[in-house]
Amino acid sequence: MMQQGVGTERDRIAAETRVSELEAELERVQADVTFIGVGSGTGVVLRSPINGIVISRRANVGMTVQKGSDPIVEVGDPSALLIVADVFERDLPLVREAARAHVQLSSLNGSFDGHVSSIGTVVATGLRTAPVRIAVEHAPVALRPGMFGRVQIEGVARDLSLPTEAILIKDGKESFVYVEQDPLTFIRRPVVVAQHAEDGRVRIVSGISPGDKVVVRGALLLDGSADQLL
Repeated sequence: MMQQGVGTERDRIAAETRVSELEAELERVQADVTFIGVGSGTGVVLRSPINGIVISRRANVGMTVQKGSDPIVEVGDPSALLIVADVFERDLPLVREAARAHVQLSSLNGSFDGHVSSIGTVVATGLRTAPVRIAVEHAPVALRPGMFGRVQIEGVARDLSLPTEAILIKDGKESFVYVEQDPLTFIRRPVVVAQHAEDGRVRIVSGISPGDKVVVRGALLLDGSADQLL
């Protein structure tokens, strides 16, 4: 047509562009047919891209579905579940990636093991916690998303611990201990402690060093301004 003087270069470019668009659309539709299935009559076969279990189903008889709408069926892989533990800000220095973790769920008997896969970098403003994600090594069959439980994470071995009666608290938030400087002198020293105590002892995150002599009995008598013991 160009040689006969019919049409212009602009018309040829527009026609070629349209052909390219239709070819791309054809490839997309063919890919959708391969994924969905050809079906028969009013029935359409939907194939999940992964093996797993149905987490939610919103599909109903007679429902109209359009491309780009909300998912009608969600499928999850139980082996890919992660446990998210909310760890208090003061305990975060005790947690390391790959640390062993023990998980107990109120709805399941016994416990199972895992390890820390990642540590959140943002602390929530409300409870002052950060998410620590734990990969489950041998997930129980009954494990389901949304369950609640308790997680015990093995901390750093070099952390020190003291009896709870050695820790004093002032104004409800500042924790400190008394360290012996000489037989007649004791120095008040702020410390950062872990959130939970075990067997009457609490882990010390920072503030004292190995070899420091800490008052563990009668510490409250040395400081009349302290509000309470830990």
